[in-house]
Amino acid sequence: MKTNLHCFFVATFILFTFSANANRHKNSNHSSILPIPQNVDLPDLSYEFNNGPSSNETFNLDDGFLLTRPYTVTAPIGFEVYAGGSPGFADQIVISAALISMGTVPVYVRLKSGLAIGDYNGSIHITAPSVTELSILYPDVNYTISVTGEVNRKETTWNSGTWSNGTPEIETIAILNDDYTTATNGNINAYSLEVTTGKTATVSNDTYIKIIQDTNISGTLEVASSGSFVQVSDSGSFTVNPGGTSRVNKLTTSLNHWYDYTYWSSPVSNTTVNSAFASSNPNMRYWYNAANFLDVLAEDGNSGNYTSGHDDIDDDGNDWTLLNGNTILQPGVGYAATHAGSGFTSGTKYPYHFIGTFNTGTITTPILYNGPNGDLDWNFIGNPYPSAINVDSFFAANTSVVGGAIYLWSHATPPSQGTSGNEVFNFNTNDYAIMNGAGEIAGGSGVIPNRNIPSGQGFFVQGIANGNATFTNAMRAAENDSNAQFFKTSNVTETNKIWLDLSSTNGVFNQALIAYIDDATSADDGSFYDALRNMSGECASVIYTTIANENNKKYAIQAKNSEALNSNETIPLGFYTSDMMASQFTIAIGKKQGEFFNNNPIYLKDNYLNMLHDLSVSSYTFTASTGTFSDRFEITFTDQTLSVTANDLQKQLSIIELNNAEILFKTNQENAISTIDVYNIRGQLVHHVDTNKATSVKINSSAIAAGTYIAKIQLDNNISLTKKLVKQL
Repeated sequence: MKTNLHCFFVATFILFTFSANANRHKNSNHSSILPIPQNVDLPDLSYEFNNGPSSNETFNLDDGFLLTRPYTVTAPIGFEVYAGGSPGFADQIVISAALISMGTVPVYVRLKSGLAIGDYNGSIHITAPSVTELSILYPDVNYTISVTGEVNRKETTWNSGTWSNGTPEIETIAILNDDYTTATNGNINAYSLEVTTGKTATVSNDTYIKIIQDTNISGTLEVASSGSFVQVSDSGSFTVNPGGTSRVNKLTTSLNHWYDYTYWSSPVSNTTVNSAFASSNPNMRYWYNAANFLDVLAEDGNSGNYTSGHDDIDDDGNDWTLLNGNTILQPGVGYAATHAGSGFTSGTKYPYHFIGTFNTGTITTPILYNGPNGDLDWNFIGNPYPSAINVDSFFAANTSVVGGAIYLWSHATPPSQGTSGNEVFNFNTNDYAIMNGAGEIAGGSGVIPNRNIPSGQGFFVQGIANGNATFTNAMRAAENDSNAQFFKTSNVTETNKIWLDLSSTNGVFNQALIAYIDDATSADDGSFYDALRNMSGECASVIYTTIANENNKKYAIQAKNSEALNSNETIPLGFYTSDMMASQFTIAIGKKQGEFFNNNPIYLKDNYLNMLHDLSVSSYTFTASTGTFSDRFEITFTDQTLSVTANDLQKQLSIIELNNAEILFKTNQENAISTIDVYNIRGQLVHHVDTNKATSVKINSSAIAAGTYIAKIQLDNNISLTKKLVKQL
């Protein structure tokens, strides 16, 4: 509200006459002998933010006795003064004796420009020295004039397609007195927002409204699935008046089956399960009870047979709890639901509506930890706001209670009877996308998430202590694309990172990330830098990295120190598959960034075939039987994979096809042959021979069809040699 500024005169000195004390006003007994400021009622010294300074107001100063002494006028903070003869408005001016002796001098006062919004008050001081010769009659002058003022917020109203007082800025009060759509009319940045009765404000996809303080809804506020509504101040309020409505409309990803789960978190308060999940299957709506999660037994597939260990699955299956339809969704809590089966169409994105007061300010949700028993203490929480939150800000605020990685469901693989879990058919945990301090990798969808968690999104974290996870408005993001499609390419930085993709002809997709970061080491630095691959659920096929002396742990994301990256660096790369069907696998570079990876060849070494392939040029295709192969592959940056000794021996190795369906393998007299393995061009082992460490070995090749093969010969000095074999007969 605009407040008029008032100035009033306060006498703070004693006047003397020849005979007695006198007051500062003329009366019948005494005459005033000191100057009296005139016109001290100075109304309306205020202005709208960014439109200063205020208008000028004036009071007059008159010594009255033609004395020659200078006057000093000092303004309080936020104000400035001016009088004739001074160079301009200033915090303090001096009125010369010559000017004051000529009679009345007008003094101008105003609020300075560039002031922050708020009230200003203080005292103008008017001083003058005494007249030396007559100091008793004319003592020093010391007047005080109290002043107040205000810098108001700009206020602008949207009506008939235009703003009444210009486009709102971050310190502006914005009033929507007509329908407003951000896709058409633009994003809104304002201090506060009001939507009037009967009017609708729509936040379209990939747009935002950002409000510093308060929001008041008497009409309707709609936020689209990838639109963002952000409030900045934790003290700001969000008020829905009687007759008003605020709603966040979310879309699922494309669902292939009605039983595909979506992970939710409510961006509004006081909505129920039946309201928010009206389109879901009422028998397939769950919350996750972390207090019941205990994992000290590992299941063999989905057989019901257990051994001591961990498989990231609750041992007695009471962690997921069915939701009652009348339950009120709690901010910050994660929920899972499938769509209703009736009328379901595969490949459709289905709308869900969260109606209620938008969550804002500090929100906490419990994190539970069941002790140091070796399991990962999973907790299912979610973004409580109608906007994205930044994952790095979330990590920074919650390092004492949650691990340094979050797991986001990106459903892609149908449930299977062979997948471990508490149901007959279980989903593949390989479909989780992962984000930690080192970076992010795609889940089964194959698309890398960005560093934001969208509105309405539930996610898993590891509990490391009992306490609360905290969400604040400072985590919220208002960029146009911050709340866009759940998976989106992340911003490129100068950090050297490489994403490696595993795919197969049977539809497998899996990804691993290796990042070189200043604060990381080559050891296990914890989940913020080194995120484990979740191997529960009999993942069909995965690619992972390993760290020495870490008990065969498999890492989805591994960070190493930036100084470790040079041409001699080697990155062990493991591979696992449970796929019983014949399939070709492919390893490729999904993405790379940083000067080193962009300017150097990147080789994949197949240690089983002793083959070196430049992934910078093309992907690498191979076949494999089921099992875990932690030592099969490695990434290197030089093509000198064979030692001098190995090169010398390679030259001395002979492979000769004989006329009697035999193939002769022969080396020099100093190095005997231990084993011979023959692979077809798809990498499949077609023949194996254990020898008696002879220097000359014949194998029967009648069962080997004509064609090109790779022979791998293991010598008794542990050197492996490979050579192309062409069988013609």
